[in-house]
Amino acid sequence: MKSTLLYLLAAGAVFSQPQLGPYNTTYQEYTNPAFDSSDPRVWVWWPVNGTPGQKFPLVPYLHGILGGDLDLLGYTALFGQMASYGFVVVGTFACNTGCHDAKNSSRWTSCGGLLPLEPVGMGWDSYYGEAYKIIDWARNMSALPSTDPVFSLIDFDAGAGVVGHSMGGQGAAMAGGKACTEQWGVKTVVLHHPAMGTVPWGNIGSNISVPVAGLTTSGDGIWPETRDIMDAFHTRNDGQSYLYRDEVGWSHLEPVLWPPIENPFLATFTAAWLKVFLNGDRGEFYDMIFSDGPTSVCGHAEMVNCTARPPPQ
Repeated sequence: MKSTLLYLLAAGAVFSQPQLGPYNTTYQEYTNPAFDSSDPRVWVWWPVNGTPGQKFPLVPYLHGILGGDLDLLGYTALFGQMASYGFVVVGTFACNTGCHDAKNSSRWTSCGGLLPLEPVGMGWDSYYGEAYKIIDWARNMSALPSTDPVFSLIDFDAGAGVVGHSMGGQGAAMAGGKACTEQWGVKTVVLHHPAMGTVPWGNIGSNISVPVAGLTTSGDGIWPETRDIMDAFHTRNDGQSYLYRDEVGWSHLEPVLWPPIENPFLATFTAAWLKVFLNGDRGEFYDMIFSDGPTSVCGHAEMVNCTARPPPQ
């Protein structure tokens, strides 16, 4: 995933160091048979220099198509950057092009209650359930007295923020449904260049019940339907907080580009959104999202469209 070809596909790429949070990070690979049988491994990234007793919110990340198996390597820079702001980020290897166990996933997807997603028959319908498996697995691991200490770092009281790219962005949108968010403690979702949101009755954006950020770019010629998902959300959720960023340049591969050719602010603004809705920030990170200054998400670069609606006061 670090190939020259991948770099060249990044329309609008700049040579700049990524923005990082205050924490050093590390990661480890784990295996849990509850994950889809296509690949039961996960990567967990976490901060290593917090203060004694400090805890961090959980962020399940759903990769895009072909992003599982070895290709999860493409997300490692992004995962580490997000974790540096104070999150435990968990990415699955499973469901490389769709989940294998879709017919046996009702425990994880019965809360969704939606008709099949497009493209039909590829195992995408159940992919959002992998986010809930991450939450359930992390809770179970944290309850074991002899478990890896990383799981004691997770702040389950803060709730989880589900983030996803492409196929996983579609899954993150599905993960934002009311019954599911209440069952699994999901407080917000972030969509990185999500795949199409069309279902037979309309658009999955109207199903999202929590604050949502949709991040796309003008160079995304693969799935430019982020606006459709956000419009459907806005129509159904008048008054709910949201962010829609359509930045000039970049490509559909924005989340899997490595330094130095990457958008150095993608992780920063994703983390800022999560800080607001998981940590309750009303200072620096709140201003990054909801102000119009030169360091804000809408003001730091040229935009096709950028709208940020703050939470009700």
